[in-house]
Amino acid sequence: MILTVAGSNESERMKAAERLTEFEVFLARSHNPLGTSVLLILAWIAASDGDIDTAERQQLQQISQASGHGPEFERVVRCAGKRDLGALQLACELVRDHFQGDQGLLFLQMAIGVAIADGVLRPGENFILRFLGDLLRIDRGRLDEIFAEATGRSLPEPSDPSSAAFWQEKDRARRQRRDDGASKTSGPNNDSSRLDQNAVHAYATLGLEYGAPIESVKRAYRRLAQVHHPDKFSALGSESVAAATSTFKRIHGAYQYLLDHA
Repeated sequence: MILTVAGSNESERMKAAERLTEFEVFLARSHNPLGTSVLLILAWIAASDGDIDTAERQQLQQISQASGHGPEFERVVRCAGKRDLGALQLACELVRDHFQGDQGLLFLQMAIGVAIADGVLRPGENFILRFLGDLLRIDRGRLDEIFAEATGRSLPEPSDPSSAAFWQEKDRARRQRRDDGASKTSGPNNDSSRLDQNAVHAYATLGLEYGAPIESVKRAYRRLAQVHHPDKFSALGSESVAAATSTFKRIHGAYQYLLDHA
């Protein structure tokens, strides 16, 4: 997709420009429209459970800085946070047009890595991953395979947003994240509990049940490190490489933690 303002004279160009949305103008002026679109979709994933928390924001900032977005970052985050459907549709169209075949599979792998950054796949993240699979013409069977390769576990069936359980889970997840943040800033008396929670998160990051034997930890790490190695994503652009690098570091950190503490 090429974003241009058509018109045979200045008056026509001005009228055409007035018909563009704020994000279309922003994207047309971007030094890297595809990269900006990738960043918006990743921010959409982060915001899917209601807000973008501190850890997610830091990850997005690292991705933005690695790709040289600079001041564009805040505008992208605002678009994601307010669920700007026009902006999201345009971003998805750009991604669909540029990432097809093997590149589409890689993009989905990278998006999965971002979605499960906290070790849990939230209902909103689940729906977005399925939407991206449809967008990139990846059938459900292949999506299930890609998710299993990228996480070490099966893709769960999505929750029904019309049910009370869906919203109860969203509220539970929001409270859990708040409690996790509080535990990290609490006093030294909670050290043993915090260490245990770190182990739980590390096992989940590697797609393993809590207390899995160290040989299983090593096998899971070798497999996931290969799937998420940043070099694989170079053809997708610097944003995807930065996102994959973040996922790779998280996997390595979980592995190292379990080697030291399990």
